Amino acid sequence: MRPDPGFTLIELVVAIAVVAAVILIVATRLDRWRDIEAARSAARSVEGAFSYARSEATRTGNHHILFFRTDIAGNPLSDVDGNRVPILILDDGRPGSAGQNCALDAGEAFEVVRLERGVAFGATAATAAAPLDQGAAAFAGGSSFTDTGGADADWVLFRPDGMPRSVDAACAVGPLGSGGGGVYLSNAERDVAVVLTPLGAAKVFAWNSGTVSWH
Repeated sequence: MRPDPGFTLIELVVAIAVVAAVILIVATRLDRWRDIEAARSAARSVEGAFSYARSEATRTGNHHILFFRTDIAGNPLSDVDGNRVPILILDDGRPGSAGQNCALDAGEAFEVVRLERGVAFGATAATAAAPLDQGAAAFAGGSSFTDTGGADADWVLFRPDGMPRSVDAACAVGPLGSGGGGVYLSNAERDVAVVLTPLGAAKVFAWNSGTVSWH
């Protein structure tokens, strides 16, 4: 008689273990890919926020301020329902008008920008600021922008000419060229940076741990 061609119990256990290992590897790589894409998507959202604030300032003739994490008084940012948001773009009105005070006053128009889950401000792996970043603040904290006095700032102002400027808590606007800096974001897999040049151009960078550099 010919032997039974079926699997033995040991062969079946080995096959199941191999399949389980393959599934685990694929799932791990998929999770890593999702984290990398989430960081990249968050960087694109910040880049879009810069572009939106700049274009709205030139379109409306109003000052537009882009806040990260807090407003100029240090208060956490929130949407119309009171939910915390990471980024807020404020239409602060015509330069020199009564309501143009760099504060989120009742009735003023603003837009919020949300980041992907798991992405936070700061850098965990990067050891240097991104190329083109002319901000003077410590980048690892999430923002290299400074105010007109040189103190760390979580905001930047766009004038009607589209140029970014530094601005302080007293709403004193810095000179042309003072608004350069970067926003840094990180999650479990990737550090990314969005650099705003003093002339208003935004560029996205990602940290490569293998080459120990931004690209």
